[in-house]
Amino acid sequence: MKQIIAIIRDERVEETKTALEETGVRGVTFLYVTGRGQQKGTVSARELGIGLNRNLRMVTAGSGAGYESAGPGEGIPGHLVPPEKEFAFGFLPKRMLVIIAYDEDVESIVRAIVNANQTGRHGDGRIFVCPMISAIRVRTGEQGDTALS
Repeated sequence: MKQIIAIIRDERVEETKTALEETGVRGVTFLYVTGRGQQKGTVSARELGIGLNRNLRMVTAGSGAGYESAGPGEGIPGHLVPPEKEFAFGFLPKRMLVIIAYDEDVESIVRAIVNANQTGRHGDGRIFVCPMISAIRVRTGEQGDTALS
């Protein structure tokens, strides 16, 4: 039994849910989280247009002469912000999903998550696979692998 923890882009949740359903995953927990990695909490104006709008306080990383600064909740379309301009957030909104799976299912689940989230840009996410000691179904008291089915 393994625990799969994945941190993914907020806007890739639907694609991830579809991919996991096609793989046969029944139980998954999605959580709202914030964080930063190699991306260091910065995002380009081009990526901002994708939909980062959840409770963010943003500070522009440099100012371009003659350009308007887009504030929180404002979309990039209609603003004169160059797509290469970067905004520093500190922490970016992400989704964390947690799946407990049988050992033999881990590879296909990880592959489905990667395929649904790989864009080739910084911030695509991370996946961690951890050993599980046990699982207990509270309703029945079942333990181990039988608690997963």
